[in-house]
Amino acid sequence: MTETQTFGQRLLALLKQKKMSQLKAAEALGISRTAVNKWTKGGMIDESNLESLAQLLNVDKIWLKYGEYANHSSAAFPSSVIRNINEVHLQESTEIVTWEWDLLTGELNYSDNVEDVYGIKITTNDDFWALMNQESKEKLINGYSKIIREGGAHEMDFKIAWDDGYRWITSRATGVKGPNGKVTKLVGISLDNTERKNTELRLSKIKCYFNVLLAHFNHLVVFTDKACEILTSNLESQSIDIDYLELQRLLYQLAINHKDWLEKVYQTGHGHIHFQDQEISASYHLNDENQPFLMFQLK
Repeated sequence: MTETQTFGQRLLALLKQKKMSQLKAAEALGISRTAVNKWTKGGMIDESNLESLAQLLNVDKIWLKYGEYANHSSAAFPSSVIRNINEVHLQESTEIVTWEWDLLTGELNYSDNVEDVYGIKITTNDDFWALMNQESKEKLINGYSKIIREGGAHEMDFKIAWDDGYRWITSRATGVKGPNGKVTKLVGISLDNTERKNTELRLSKIKCYFNVLLAHFNHLVVFTDKACEILTSNLESQSIDIDYLELQRLLYQLAINHKDWLEKVYQTGHGHIHFQDQEISASYHLNDENQPFLMFQLK
């Protein structure tokens, strides 16, 4: 697997290498196979799923998403590190700050655009630490310490003060070994991900509200794609004698045996059917990305 591969290509190669199907990976992660399939085609993956996927495949999450971008054996600061990082992340942010921190001399260098992202000119670590609260500082120190001890790379989000509010910064760092064979320099990038992070937090809140709402239904509610593959449900909150696999089998059989009925649901937006001793109502919808999905209610 080479550096020129995309995230989706690396994922497909790993699944093949480990002889793991997309369905098996999805079940292990507690998500739908559709989600895994979208990742293999370059779809977006959030931080929690990325971490779980990397643990499942026993690989570094930074490498899995972005590929290798550091030469850990180099004793000198490798200029290719920053160049490769910039090429990978150029589409994510118009302002990418590059930096290096020499642990032996304490020298800290930021690219000239540091003020555009951080709001101030940073020349010392004291300038940097003063921008954040103790929690963010400890999070970064722990991440940097792990790189020094174990090598590898890390990625983390942290908040900094900005005027009367704050910004979310994504830090991606890796270690460079010195003549003694130990990590003596940290290099990396910082980018403003406030919009993305706020979107993630907002979606997380919406998901929380959605799960609470689902749990308050006194009957089974299931959301699926057009092929009737389960996307999410309130199965865990229902006291019924059916498990996930039985529910998925039921919906697959419904899709296969009653194609005409489903077509009418697509056309009219709703429908009702009695199938395998279940009273099933269905409605057809489109999400914000204009992708179709079905909502089934089983009583």
